Amino acid sequence: MIKKRKLNRLFTLSIFSVSILSVANISGVIPGPVSVEKVIETLRDVGTSSYLNLSKQPFLVGELSSNSLFFARKHPDIFQDNQGVLEIKPGVHDIDFPINLDGSLLIQPGTTLNFSANSYLLVRGALTALGSSDAPVVLRGQKDQLWKGIYVHDAGNLSELDHVIISDTTAFEDGYLKLTGGVTFYKSALKITNSDFKNSVAEDGLNIINSEFSLAHTRFENMRSDALDSDFSQGSINNGVFHTIGGDAIDLSGTRSWIQSPQITSVHDKAISAGENSTVDVIGGSVRSVGVAAASKDGSLVKISETRIDDVTLFGLMTYIKKSSYSFPTLEAHNLFWGEGSAGPAANNWIRQAGTVLTVDGHNVVEETVDVKALYKGAVMSK
Repeated sequence: MIKKRKLNRLFTLSIFSVSILSVANISGVIPGPVSVEKVIETLRDVGTSSYLNLSKQPFLVGELSSNSLFFARKHPDIFQDNQGVLEIKPGVHDIDFPINLDGSLLIQPGTTLNFSANSYLLVRGALTALGSSDAPVVLRGQKDQLWKGIYVHDAGNLSELDHVIISDTTAFEDGYLKLTGGVTFYKSALKITNSDFKNSVAEDGLNIINSEFSLAHTRFENMRSDALDSDFSQGSINNGVFHTIGGDAIDLSGTRSWIQSPQITSVHDKAISAGENSTVDVIGGSVRSVGVAAASKDGSLVKISETRIDDVTLFGLMTYIKKSSYSFPTLEAHNLFWGEGSAGPAANNWIRQAGTVLTVDGHNVVEETVDVKALYKGAVMSK
C-alpha cells in the first residue's frame, strides 16, 4: 500500500480545485456530469500516479544508479557483465553497499546474498532469480539484522523468481524515496513460484503496484503487518501459504485477482481484504485463526466458494463502506465449510452494512448498522 501521508499535501492542494474541476468537467477527463465524489476519486488516482512517477526518479534516491559494467568492474568477485545484464555469481556474498542498477539483474542458482542494514537492491529492469530446491537463491540480512529490501520498477520484461527466499526486510527507504514494501514491484510484470517471504517488519511484505503478476506455491510467514499488498494490478495467487501475519494476509486495492486454494492461518486482521473497486474470485483453500476471513469494501466485488473457514475472531464475511467516495461493495459466498469457532449460521459468521450486498448460497444476509470507525479502532482491525 502506498503511504497515504505522502499524498496528503498533494491531496490538500488539489481539493481546492474541486469546484473548478466540476464546472470544467476536468477538460474531458471525467465524461458526463461530475459529482464531488467522482472528482475526489479522480484526484486521488492522479495524486497516486504522480507520487509513483516521482518516486522512481533517480534524484530522489541517495545512491545514484549505475550500469552493469560499473558493478562488474568495481566488484568483480561478486558481479559480471553479460551483454548489459548484470549477473551475480554463485556463492555466498556479503553486500555492504546499495545496489542501484540501471538495467536488468540475473542472480545465479545457489547464490546467498547477506545484506547490511543500509543496503538494498533497486533494479530499473527485470529481476531474474531462478533457483532450485537443491540450490535456492537466498536474500537476507547479515546476522539476521534488517535490510532495506528490493525495489523493481519499469522493468520492461518479465521478472521471474523461483525457489527464492527473501527475509529480514524493512521498508525500502533512501533519500526522499520512502516505500511501504519490503519488496516492491512497480509497473513490472512478475512471476513468482516456490518462494518464501519471511520475517518482514515492513508495512507490506510484498507490494505489487500497476503490474501483472502470477504467484504460485509461495509462502509468506512472520510478517509484522500485511503480507501481500496489490495496488491497481491484475494477477493470480495459486496455492499460497500465509502464516503468522500481523495485518492482512492478502490486501487488494483496485486489483483484479484470482485466488485458488490458499492456506491462511494465524492472521491478526483480514485473511482477504478487497477495496477500491477490486474484483476478486476465491476458490477452495482454508482460512483458520483469523480476525476476518473475507471482506469486501468500497465498490469491490468478492466471490468466494468451496473454502473452509475456522476460528474467526470478528466475522467470517464482511461488506462495508470505508471511503464514502466509492459505491457499495458486494460479496457472494457459495458452499463454504464452517468449522470450529464459526459453525453454521452463527452470529459472528457475517455482517452486512446497510446499503451493501452480501449473499450466502443465494440468500441475502440481513442488513445491519455498522460503525466502521469503531471497527478500525478495535483490537482486530486497528493498525
